[in-house]
Amino acid sequence: MTGAARIDWGGSDEAMLRAMGAYARAVLKAVHQVAEYWQAVFEAYAKEHAPWTDRTSNARQSLHAWIDDLSNDVVVLYLSHGMHYGIFLERRWAGKYAIIWPTIEAHLAQIAAMLRGIFG
Repeated sequence: MTGAARIDWGGSDEAMLRAMGAYARAVLKAVHQVAEYWQAVFEAYAKEHAPWTDRTSNARQSLHAWIDDLSNDVVVLYLSHGMHYGIFLERRWAGKYAIIWPTIEAHLAQIAAMLRGIFG
């Protein structure tokens, strides 16, 4: 096998576990910071680029993004409508008025690049 790597550990198992735990916490913190950055971007972009014509502005103003830590190692960034009819804007009329997926799609490459920049 060409380019195989070998790792020799000379420390204690406890030290290794502490180091691995510290690294896991640092990774989670970095991912959370990325999500916090994109939370504001998603919300602003969705509100600015929503393709429908406002009648009451309720749908546009209720677009919101939030972050949830689902577990010790899962961070989720959500973007959602706050009005009950938001699902119809997203799904009906062949997606003509959709903004949730177009917002995600518009930023996906930048998010991936940011994560690659952090984790190599």
